[in-house]
Amino acid sequence: MPFRKRKFQERIWEIVPGAMFWATVFFALFFSRNHPVWVALFIILFDLYWLFKAINGALHLLSAYKIFRFFETINWLSYCDKLLDFKSYLLFLEEKERGAGKRVAQRYYEHEQSRIRKLLALGRAGGNYRDYYHLIVLPFVNESAEVLRTTFEALEKANYPQNRLMVVLASEERAGEKAAQTAREISDKFGAAFYKLFVTVHPDGLEGEIKGKSANASWAVKSVLPELERLGIGIDNVLVSNFDSDTIVHREYFGRVMYEFLTAEKPYRRSYQPIALYNNNIWDSPSFIRVVSVSNSFWQFIESSRPNRLRTFSSHSMTLRALVDVDFWRRDLVNEDGYIFWQCFFRYAGDYEVVPLFISISLDTCLDASYKQTLINQYKQKRRWAYNVEYYPSLMPALLKMKISAWEKIYKVYQFIEGNYTWATASIVISALGWLPLIIGGQNFKESVVAFNLPQITSVLMTIATIFLIFSVLINIVLLPPRPAKYSVWRTINMYLQWFLVPIVSVVFGSLPAADAQTRLMAGRYMEFWVTPKTRKGAIQASMGRTGGADSDGKSAAAANAPGAKANSGLK
Repeated sequence: MPFRKRKFQERIWEIVPGAMFWATVFFALFFSRNHPVWVALFIILFDLYWLFKAINGALHLLSAYKIFRFFETINWLSYCDKLLDFKSYLLFLEEKERGAGKRVAQRYYEHEQSRIRKLLALGRAGGNYRDYYHLIVLPFVNESAEVLRTTFEALEKANYPQNRLMVVLASEERAGEKAAQTAREISDKFGAAFYKLFVTVHPDGLEGEIKGKSANASWAVKSVLPELERLGIGIDNVLVSNFDSDTIVHREYFGRVMYEFLTAEKPYRRSYQPIALYNNNIWDSPSFIRVVSVSNSFWQFIESSRPNRLRTFSSHSMTLRALVDVDFWRRDLVNEDGYIFWQCFFRYAGDYEVVPLFISISLDTCLDASYKQTLINQYKQKRRWAYNVEYYPSLMPALLKMKISAWEKIYKVYQFIEGNYTWATASIVISALGWLPLIIGGQNFKESVVAFNLPQITSVLMTIATIFLIFSVLINIVLLPPRPAKYSVWRTINMYLQWFLVPIVSVVFGSLPAADAQTRLMAGRYMEFWVTPKTRKGAIQASMGRTGGADSDGKSAAAANAPGAKANSGLK
């Protein structure tokens, strides 16, 4: 689609993020030359700010990791079985709290008791997960049947009744016969594995759309609505998971989502966010790519421990009711995954939240046939993610006009602006700005006490901040899938050594693609959705989850014995 013409106010908002970045660069050069002492003091304060952020992030990472490890020991479907009667479930929670050995488990069971008591006070007696369906949307363009096959195999092995899972394989007309053949191959192999498997074909060139995942996913869900009505399935009884095509779900994912849905005070005003681990092919990826991928996962750990900051990202779940209420995903945005939260937030006048699931899905790292192309692809992927500054023209005016508390409004505006601004500038400021006053500040400054102490002070602060990378290194090693037999122990050692690349990765795959995206938007060079190529060099390396847990031996009876009204359905 040709890009629509922007209004003057929209162009002003589009210019803001790029202007902030380039203003920072300009003033850094100007003041380093004319007022180097000011810049030196700013650098020290900025480094202190990032030291506190590093400490805070490390503590949140550790907290989230503990919850994550605990949640992976639970058979969530068996917990859903117990939710038929909240009173009896409350007794179960009390017993679990008394027998809990770890503090994280004790706190969780105590917290859940408070939630259940609140639901009982509101007149809720219980909930039956068998009344609901999961609709899994898998948009794809040119992904291979191999990539989709591993995704479907994980869905097939999920610890959840298959007659409550429906899958939409959403292809693109512009991908031609190859995509159609892939869809037929997957449909033939897995069509009988679920209650329904729909195949949709998104027409090319529809008015008001860009070529992207959002338009395809919206078309796919809209296409199956008549089928759901024919089957007698109401939209209030469906949860939608919008997954990337390479998403490998944890076995307990759908049980975990349903548990949170059934125990939420306002279940239709919630999205449900897993933690993405880029583990499918991580042992095959170059060191630079592994650092980027692990950093992405750690960011989600940290955000999950701060629910007031958490937003939908990549693969996630929400209710079909909310999706219909906001008229599905915006079809003119590159990054629909983050903006769907804001659509719901505005639609429900601020009464909408993202629930952290603390359970994983696994995705591919960037990987291509050549090392050079792999690095290029990673840069492009990060640039696409950083292009969420495209939200500015619609998000900022709507936030400023909302009738919510002044504090909440200020916090959300600040969070969005600060997040994108530091994404583009922080690594560059830390790595380069500290040297500018010494290089162009003049001889008088170079001979001053401030100039003598500046490198030492910044070095000490950044060294302290780097110490907290230890948490990241240790957690990364624990989260890794087993090393493939084709690799020696040196590959494991390399997993430790890769963290020395953080300063380079932060600039090349952090600040630079963000600055690139913001500059493109500022200049009116609008981006379209770039599909990250999916390449594998062997079997997937991600774990799909345990086969049994602390609370159950494998699948619950409800899942194992569920009658399967299985069928295959295609929509063209």
